[in-house]
Amino acid sequence: MSRRFSSEAPSPPAPPAPPVTPTTPTTPTTFAPPTPEDKPFYVTTPIFYVNAVRLVEPHIGHMYSMVLADVFKRWQTLIGKKAFFVTGTDEHGMKVQQAAALADKEPKQLCDENAEKFEELARMARIDYDRFMRTTDRDHVQAVEHFWSSSTRKPFTGAVYMASAETKNKVEWVEEKNYCFRMTELKDRLLDFYEKNPGWIEPASRMNEVVDWVKNHFEDLSISRPVQRLSWGIRVPEDPSQTIYVWVDALINYITAAGFPDWTPGESHKGGWPADVHVIGKDILRFHCVYWPALLMALDIPLPKKVLVHSHWTLNNKKMSKSVGNVVNPLYAMNRWGVDATRYYLLAQGGIADDANYANDHLVIKYKKYLQGGLGNLLGRLTRPKAWNVRDIVTRSPPDHDFDVMMHSFMPKEIRLDLHATEQMLKGAAPIVASRMEKHEPKEAIRKIFKISTTLNELLSRREPWALVKSEDAADHAVADKTLFLVAEGLRISGILLQPFLPDKAAQLLDTLGVARDKRTFAHAVPRCDMDYGIPMVDPGSGRADGLFPPVVEDMDVEFPGSSKSRQKAKKSKRPEWENTTVTASAIQVSTASEPLTLEDEYENQASWRVSHDKLTFIVCEPLTTTPGCDSPSPSPSTNNDTPTIHAGVPDSPSRMVGDVNLFLYPYEDEDDGEDEDGDSPSATPAYCVGGVDIMIAGLQHRGKGLGRAVVQGFLQYVARHLEDITREYAEDKDMAAAVPGLKLLMAKINQGNEKSLALFRSLGFTQEGEVNYFGEVKLVLQDFDTLAAQVPGGPS
Repeated sequence: MSRRFSSEAPSPPAPPAPPVTPTTPTTPTTFAPPTPEDKPFYVTTPIFYVNAVRLVEPHIGHMYSMVLADVFKRWQTLIGKKAFFVTGTDEHGMKVQQAAALADKEPKQLCDENAEKFEELARMARIDYDRFMRTTDRDHVQAVEHFWSSSTRKPFTGAVYMASAETKNKVEWVEEKNYCFRMTELKDRLLDFYEKNPGWIEPASRMNEVVDWVKNHFEDLSISRPVQRLSWGIRVPEDPSQTIYVWVDALINYITAAGFPDWTPGESHKGGWPADVHVIGKDILRFHCVYWPALLMALDIPLPKKVLVHSHWTLNNKKMSKSVGNVVNPLYAMNRWGVDATRYYLLAQGGIADDANYANDHLVIKYKKYLQGGLGNLLGRLTRPKAWNVRDIVTRSPPDHDFDVMMHSFMPKEIRLDLHATEQMLKGAAPIVASRMEKHEPKEAIRKIFKISTTLNELLSRREPWALVKSEDAADHAVADKTLFLVAEGLRISGILLQPFLPDKAAQLLDTLGVARDKRTFAHAVPRCDMDYGIPMVDPGSGRADGLFPPVVEDMDVEFPGSSKSRQKAKKSKRPEWENTTVTASAIQVSTASEPLTLEDEYENQASWRVSHDKLTFIVCEPLTTTPGCDSPSPSPSTNNDTPTIHAGVPDSPSRMVGDVNLFLYPYEDEDDGEDEDGDSPSATPAYCVGGVDIMIAGLQHRGKGLGRAVVQGFLQYVARHLEDITREYAEDKDMAAAVPGLKLLMAKINQGNEKSLALFRSLGFTQEGEVNYFGEVKLVLQDFDTLAAQVPGGPS
């Protein structure tokens, strides 16, 4: 029985629908026959709903679906296959009708405006779609009408009255005529299909959900609504009193784009059908994996080959919600971090089986480690030194056989094995990435690609070619040439493989290496396949700002709330930071990758620095020698009993502030980002966190007197005494209370020219880790924190 909840009087009965003979086929439907060679690889995203009263704001989940599908399409193009990619908007239904009424607009006008927002997202995110499908498109309307006319349907009615438990008012269940899809007749066939095709849904846990629902909750589906209640939609053919259910309408878009219903018998594959991959979010699992295959079975249309179901994104470990206001706007994120940096973060961190967490501070860590400090650093180390150029490196590289003979004649075994292992890694990179992509695992694929730059940066540090090229020994020069050639090849191969993932940055990398356009195919992603590159097509740049991955805003001399420039300005003017910062909407959006903030939101954000759970700040002040509220100095405590007092929460004397010292906590990640050799993802709850320490003494008159060392030492004493409380508060804020992380190490990054700061931290037991990066920074770490704490006066023994 179809019953509709309404407080209005029953609608006039609609004319009866003509009976239709079911066309359910008797042959079980499984996968389509083997794919013909002329069938393009067909991938889709969901079509996104446009039911916002004001202009819809796409969220990060929409972009994630688009980017996943885009990577699959681009990968097929890279390996030399035709590919077809469809995304778009779902524009019919009750919610759109209601939103248009509230906005005092025609539904089509509202749809046009909101569809443009999703097209803007696709353009900005470099989504290479072949069609942007809109369910208001004329060919789609015709496809839905044809599908309906060919399907099984039968009307049914019913009526009942009941009371509302919430309001105690009488609520009427009205009699309503709907068409019903007798889906229950297909229950056994669906279960048989799931059993014979266990990999049809990925991940497997989603298949389990679907099978359980079909076994235990399956029922017929109401597939129309009376036009009196829903007028914004596609009318039922031959029965204008009924509007087709929006989900039936929406799902058919996938075959509309593939040319349905104008398929020549036996040639539907030329339009792409059956789809190779439907990319969807977990919230629409039932529609795509129960209703959609049942509808296709009813018309004997082949089912899609795969449904990839991704999980959702949280923000700072909390579920995103428009009502809460913690939805990440991908347009702002791309403006803030860059298009390819945002794509990288979504792909490398996104969740298929489990929800993924979006956090700006985590994105910065990834950006600096893998993009700026990994791939970008490697490209700069190869292309910027004046001691060599890439073209000469490629030209001088001898054939493998000649080099092997040379290595065995005079090269130490350790070096031979090191270079050989690196070359084997490069030979196996493309097949490993291809294997991951065949399994629809772009997260593991992109991580494997970035493992190349990590490995090659380590090789450069071990072999030190910048020193070897100065040697007069021919063997040293041979090692330098081979090392640099492997780095060049690794960058070339990485650039080729990254094209589906980071299209703009991959192109920039290959242009910098001078790789010809026709030599950027998957077939060229093996060592020595291209020996003609090396003359750059673009300027490789000369510093941080013009590198492949330039500094993020927080590293630049840009003023926004919380930036070092903003803090220093506040200190100089002796006023709170928020009173000195001119905050514009664009600055807030750039700095936070979020929605525009109201002035009240901005004040609240800056006030939250005082209670931030992942940051500890001490303000460094001169001795308090004035009586509170007086401008004239008080007598010294040694000669007067009027000792100055300090009151919590009361500004004591802003004019006496001379600096600050900070501890920033963030998740610890090992060199492999917590990923084992098989590509398994790291644990959602890190076992350790890292403490970043920095100190700033503003006035020159206070420097060089030992104040900085005393401040850091006292600060570390406090941290040592309260470490358990500090890490517990951090864990609770990150929803990790069940497993409080330990403090793995303390870390400070200092410019190599800042000798006094380097000496300060070294005197406290910090040691250098790695070499000076190409930004000129020295990384100092302290892992034996307990020993230091024991040595600090008053610390634990």
